[in-house]
Amino acid sequence: MGNKVFYAIIAILVIGFTGFVVVKNNNTRPATRLGQQQPDKGRQHLEAGATYPYGTNFPTSGPHSAQPAPWGEYKQELPNETVVHNMEHGGIVVTYSSSLPKDSVTKLERLFTKPFSNPKFIPSKAIVMPGSKNDKPIIIRSWNRIMKLDSFNEKTLIDYYLTNVNKSPEPAAS
Repeated sequence: MGNKVFYAIIAILVIGFTGFVVVKNNNTRPATRLGQQQPDKGRQHLEAGATYPYGTNFPTSGPHSAQPAPWGEYKQELPNETVVHNMEHGGIVVTYSSSLPKDSVTKLERLFTKPFSNPKFIPSKAIVMPGSKNDKPIIIRSWNRIMKLDSFNEKTLIDYYLTNVNKSPEPAAS
């Protein structure tokens, strides 16, 4: 076999493998972003301790505190002014109502925080916390997007995360 034939076979294999990887990766993430689009209300920083009248119980943008919260699970509700900053950094905020069954709360916490329940899904930018004003059992939001769920649905939650994480003004921020 000549050198030209050998290099042609190698080139075909490399192109074929690259095509397979691209197609496979494109199939792991839904094509469209999940959640309902919300109006952009800006991203100014508030003075320390200041609050802001968002006009909604579930803001997805707007003036916010100068410091975001560390990513993770919380047993108490964080102020909107704080979590809006997390969303500006590309994060996802998941709140659950007191009506959500305890086993579903545990599933939600383990899906988004360590130790992760799904070894193929290890989110790095998520906050999970109770939501006293939730009008649905689970509300998941990100910068300018929101989705409300009647029950725990792992696939929907993962798809929301994958289509919305880092879709924000400061996705490189941690």
